[in-house]
Amino acid sequence: MEQVALKDLDPRLQKQIENARKAVDKNPPYAVDIMSNIVTRHPECLDARKILRQAQQRATAGKSKGLGGFISKLSSVPFLMGSDAKVKKDPAGALVAAEQMLNANAANVAAHKVIGAAAEALGLLETTAFAYEEIRKIEPSNAENIKALMSAYISIGKSEEAIRIGDAAYHEHPADDEIQSLIKKASVEQSINKGKWEAEESFRDKLKDEEEAQRLEQAGRAKTGDAGLRSMIEDAKASVAEQPGNINFYREISSNYRKLGEFDNALEWIGKARQLEAGSADVNLERLEGTLKREKMAHAITAKEEALKANPESVELRNALEALRHDERVFRLAQAEDIVQRYPNEFSYRYELGELYHAEGETDKAIKELQLAQRSPKVRIDALILLGKAYKVKGFSDLAAEQFNLAKSEIPGITEQKKDLLYELGSCYEEQGDMDKAMVEFKALYGADISYRDVSQKIDNFYSQK
Repeated sequence: MEQVALKDLDPRLQKQIENARKAVDKNPPYAVDIMSNIVTRHPECLDARKILRQAQQRATAGKSKGLGGFISKLSSVPFLMGSDAKVKKDPAGALVAAEQMLNANAANVAAHKVIGAAAEALGLLETTAFAYEEIRKIEPSNAENIKALMSAYISIGKSEEAIRIGDAAYHEHPADDEIQSLIKKASVEQSINKGKWEAEESFRDKLKDEEEAQRLEQAGRAKTGDAGLRSMIEDAKASVAEQPGNINFYREISSNYRKLGEFDNALEWIGKARQLEAGSADVNLERLEGTLKREKMAHAITAKEEALKANPESVELRNALEALRHDERVFRLAQAEDIVQRYPNEFSYRYELGELYHAEGETDKAIKELQLAQRSPKVRIDALILLGKAYKVKGFSDLAAEQFNLAKSEIPGITEQKKDLLYELGSCYEEQGDMDKAMVEFKALYGADISYRDVSQKIDNFYSQK
């Protein structure tokens, strides 16, 4: 299916669209009705879908929070639970159904995801990119969506845009190799596209020499086998020899060693990068180094676990495994304490430290860090929820409920995180003996997911006692 412009639609439809466009601000529900019908008949017209989205946003403004948002999200659960299968079986039908979800709540991220996947299945790649752009407006820090948007941009020739958003995402998620890989892929595509100045000439003719052409083609194919990774490592090492101050080549070498599972080599090259002027004060590199050390430890733990499975009676293996797990906990805690000490106003770091204290049973220390971590928008909700759990451990169910209610007000719709929160909040009220309030939370959870933990049993017990 190919994209179609507004000007290529029937003139009578163009007139209706123009009327809808004028009504977007004054009468958005009317505009939604008109544009929904047109988009259903012409899913290939992205311009029409954009007008519909504007109308939906105006019509549902303010409805994504509170009871209205809850009801609209809840009504979409049956559809969204089987969305992957629906997209594969009937992508055109999935598009229509997802738009109906957006008619109720234009901020329904799951519905936008369905539109992105269904449009891709239909070959409407511009529409796919548009869907992920909408999600990015709603959840700007959603790394998985950013990667999907980058892939969509690359597929439609917007490599520069892919690089731009990828660079910003990489600074926020320095340990995400997939983001780095997509940046490189976009860079290769950009180089290739820049070389297409004349139709008769291939991109190979535009490159400086045959060796460079082979290197770019190899990167473009994104080889992931061991041989391909080692080849890219050697290419990057050659680039380091030519440009020893370019930190990106050091990152690339370390990343590929990491993919090979050679953590000592990966750490060596990150260490070299940190010795450069550009890397000496790079907090992301520092955190990546810590991540690599943790992954090395995790790899050793996994290997020891496998050995213990094969020989479950071995006391020596069991003791060695416990020692490795202890060393990992000590390392992570020391690392988190150090980075908080050096960057006391980076409140997102305090969340990680609070999380580790909580896991170690250091509840008072955890509470102190989590109270400060709330100041970071990036981890605020996570910090509120974990702080509530810490208060519960102390037996302060009333204080815990306050934190859970704050977090609840800031999470639209029903997510796995929201389910956990509702259960914890209901349990707080249950501990206080306030079963009426507890049941409000448990019923909301029951309505979204009847199989969540023991919520079904709690509901049954409550009604059987009445």
